[in-house]
Amino acid sequence: MAPLPESNTRRYKMLYVVGTENHSMTARATPTFNDGVAAAHFDALFAAVAASLGSNTSWVGLEVAPQGSNVFNPIGGFTGGTGGGGAVAAVDQPRAMCFPGRTSGGRRTKVFLYGVDSGFVTTASYSEDPLVTATFQGFQGLLVSQADFWLGIDGIKPSWYFRMTIKTNDHWVDAQR
Repeated sequence: MAPLPESNTRRYKMLYVVGTENHSMTARATPTFNDGVAAAHFDALFAAVAASLGSNTSWVGLEVAPQGSNVFNPIGGFTGGTGGGGAVAAVDQPRAMCFPGRTSGGRRTKVFLYGVDSGFVTTASYSEDPLVTATFQGFQGLLVSQADFWLGIDGIKPSWYFRMTIKTNDHWVDAQR
């Protein structure tokens, strides 16, 4: 399968901070997707998972890049907020919840979520298959239900699996070196 350019779809980037580390979460959408609806979708995601986010995790901004462009511009209408769990310790900041999916075109896709005050303390608890944590179930349910949003790089809505695993954030590792 030939690779597709990163700018193959319209992209929304939600910016957030965990402690002193900056992160972003990217959602792909149809070319004419409405910025206000994107802001509402991210607000719904935040509401679903806020109780599991650390008190030092804040969702702070939203940007958009049109199809065919790699230039992101800020958009208004995003509320954001700060998590309601315990503070995420520095040793836990590289942890990311990985929600996987696959499009009917065969492209794999993933959404990573950082800043979770999760209590994942043993190797055996580094995955949920199937999802059992209510906030993660709500997050995954929104990935599935938000129409024309959370698309694969090929512009097709993926089948989002009802599971998640914990991965290490490569960008965090690079920044520490």
